[in-house]
Amino acid sequence: METLKKIEYLETAYVDPVKEKPTKYPPLLKVARFLFSVGGYIFPRKAGRTAYKLFSTPRIRARHRTSDDLLESARIFEFMYGKQLLKGYEWGRGDKTILLVHGWESRGTALRYFVPPLLEKGFKVVAFDGPAHGNSGGKRTNLLHFAGAIKAILKQIGGAQGVITHSFGGASTVFALSRLAPDININKLVLIGVPDRMEEVLQNAVDTMKIPPPAARSFYRYIENKVKIPVESIALSETNLHNVKDVLIVHDESDIVVSPKNARSVFAAWDNATLLLANGYGHYRLMKNPDLTARVANFMVAI
Repeated sequence: METLKKIEYLETAYVDPVKEKPTKYPPLLKVARFLFSVGGYIFPRKAGRTAYKLFSTPRIRARHRTSDDLLESARIFEFMYGKQLLKGYEWGRGDKTILLVHGWESRGTALRYFVPPLLEKGFKVVAFDGPAHGNSGGKRTNLLHFAGAIKAILKQIGGAQGVITHSFGGASTVFALSRLAPDININKLVLIGVPDRMEEVLQNAVDTMKIPPPAARSFYRYIENKVKIPVESIALSETNLHNVKDVLIVHDESDIVVSPKNARSVFAAWDNATLLLANGYGHYRLMKNPDLTARVANFMVAI
């Protein structure tokens, strides 16, 4: 395996006409914080269970306000994951396939800006709406559940040359490839804006919802019962992906949703990784940069 171990900076003159907006929390968050501040001490187990339900339920179903040629040209298919019917999208007819995996409260077609440069390279491109996202079934999901869906779509399409992921989708993909499907080999993996440690993600949720310690401990135990392993052991930087050849870790240094320190810690731990840094595009708008999508497409064909 070739060791890529290097840091690069995205060469781009692209000026995004839309600035990334800060995260807006729903008005009901104030009500939830008040209820947790009281009930979290009196009924910690019930509060912990409620916290999990809030944490695992996407607040929105991502929708497209307008259509475009890429959306209209997608071939739509469906596949089963457990008892849930999930929606898939496909472009191109190439012999080698690239899978797109979206993040939390997003949808598969949100990564469609990668499709044109990948089609130019001769790939077939597949995306899907994860459980409880987009047009797929389900009301709640978690890391294990989402990872199971990734395994299911990879089996459905007969594997992939590469996988391009964003945020939660990246963490779920690593979980899927390392724990659920170590028999699936991937040549190229792209992780954009990916978090490193599950424990830190959960702590951010505890802080945001202002869950008191007794309920927070119950929340952690509830999560662990769902994913079947200790929360502190779920970290990309402590995961060995023997079935992935080359990894490109992409992060924007102005990302306020997932700190760039996550990308650096994963990069430091993986010998087969390149770290590509950008600045000024944020967590979501970065994926719309045409210079990034071209760079990723070139990575997919590089030997």
